Amino acid sequence: MEKMLDSTQLVSGVAVLLSFLAGYRYGIRNLVDQNKSTEEESIAEERVYSDSNELKMILVVRNDLKMGKGKIGAQCGHAAVGAYQNCMKKFPSLVRRWDDSGSAKIAVKVDSEGELLSIFRAARDRNLNTCLIRDAGRTQIAPNSKTVLAIGPAPTDEIDQITGHLKLL
Repeated sequence: MEKMLDSTQLVSGVAVLLSFLAGYRYGIRNLVDQNKSTEEESIAEERVYSDSNELKMILVVRNDLKMGKGKIGAQCGHAAVGAYQNCMKKFPSLVRRWDDSGSAKIAVKVDSEGELLSIFRAARDRNLNTCLIRDAGRTQIAPNSKTVLAIGPAPTDEIDQITGHLKLL
């Protein structure tokens, strides 16, 4: 009985130690990330931290590719996750604010690759976070087809200046 108690205590102790070390490691990393103050993040924070600025993400979908509903859903998922990951690297406080406000995402459509790329360039010119998805071409569409562009999270009024004319998907 005593040996069993010792092994249980040993396993528990190791588990606690590993949890502590993992928490310490990730806690330090998060602390370092939170204390990073790049000029780029400061500019973004100044732009979005006014109470009047709501945040959203727009998913611009190419309608001319005639993708099925499932394909559109998957491509939008890739774009949203990619934009989220990009923004977490550059503007983590912006992502936290967007998360806290409900993580609004809106899907709109364009009728050509040219229109999609024009919107992409306009978003980049305004220094908005973007993620442009190219499909691998294994199922419904040709390889390297540009399918969906995610813009944001970013202030709604800035995104609307670029995509406000587009119709909902």
